[in-house]
Amino acid sequence: MRPHKLDKPFIYQQTMKAVQRLPAPVCYAVARLVAALAFVFSRRDRRRVLHNLKVIFDGCKLPAGRRLLLWRFFQNYGIYMVDFFRLLGMSPKESKAFVRLYERRHLDEALAKGRGLVLLTAHLGHWEVGGLGLRAMGYPVNIVAIKHNTGFTNTLVNRLRHRHGIRVIEVDESTYGSVELVKALNRNEVVAVLGDRAFSDRCETTTLFNRQVRLPVGPLILAMATRAPVVPAFAIMEAPGLYRGIAEPALDLRYGPDREQALRHNLRQVAAVFERYIRRYPDQWYHVEPI
Repeated sequence: MRPHKLDKPFIYQQTMKAVQRLPAPVCYAVARLVAALAFVFSRRDRRRVLHNLKVIFDGCKLPAGRRLLLWRFFQNYGIYMVDFFRLLGMSPKESKAFVRLYERRHLDEALAKGRGLVLLTAHLGHWEVGGLGLRAMGYPVNIVAIKHNTGFTNTLVNRLRHRHGIRVIEVDESTYGSVELVKALNRNEVVAVLGDRAFSDRCETTTLFNRQVRLPVGPLILAMATRAPVVPAFAIMEAPGLYRGIAEPALDLRYGPDREQALRHNLRQVAAVFERYIRRYPDQWYHVEPI
C-alpha cells in the first residue's frame, strides 16, 4: 500500500469517533474543507494527479477542465473517506441505503455456469461499498486483499468486511491464498479483486491510455485455471453516501492454444474496460502514482 501521513492509528481513531458522532452534513462539510487544504498544500499529489489526467485524456474530449477535475478528485476522496468511516459504525441493514442495486443479470448469468465468479474492479468510486452492496443482495463475497500499512488499519478495514459477512482472503507469497480462492470458486461464490495497480511481481505489461503499464495477472490466471467467468464491476459515487453498482458482461476470455498469448489478450480486455470507466469518472479514480 502507498504510505501517507494520515495513515496513523490515532488519526484513524479520532476521525472514526468524529464521523460516527456528528451529523452526516457536518462530516461532509469538514471533509470538503480538509480536501481543499490538501489540494492547496499537497503539491506532489496535485502534480501527479494532474499528470494522470493529461495521460487519460490525451487526444480525447475532457468532461470538464483539467483543473476542475483535479479539484473534484480531492473533494471526492474526502467524501470517500467519510463514507468509509460512516460504514464502520453501520449495521448491514443500515448500509443498504448506500448502494443502488446492481444490474443483476450479468452477475447471475456468470454464476449460473457453476464455476464461481471473479469480479474485477479498480480503485474507482468506492470499492468497499461495492462489496457491501453485493453482500446485501445475497451474493457470497470473498475479497482478495493485501495488508495495509499498519496493523490497526488492516484490522479496521477487515472488521467492516467481516461484520457484513464478507470473507477476506489475504494473499502473500505462500500458496494458502491461492488454495482458498479456488475453494471459493468451487463453492460458486464471488471472488472480488482490484486489478488496476501492481502490488506484486505477478504482473504483465499491457497498454493503458496508450502507455505501457504493468497490471496484475493473478485474477486472470485464476480465472483461466478454473474457467470462472470474469465480470468487471464498479461502485460509482452519485452523491455523498449514495453509490451505484455497475456490472459489465463477462469478458470473452481466451485459454489457448498459446497460454501466454491468451493471457496478454485477456489483460488487454481488462485494460480496455478500465480505460472506458476511468475516462467516464476520472475524478473518482484514486490513483496517485504517475501512469
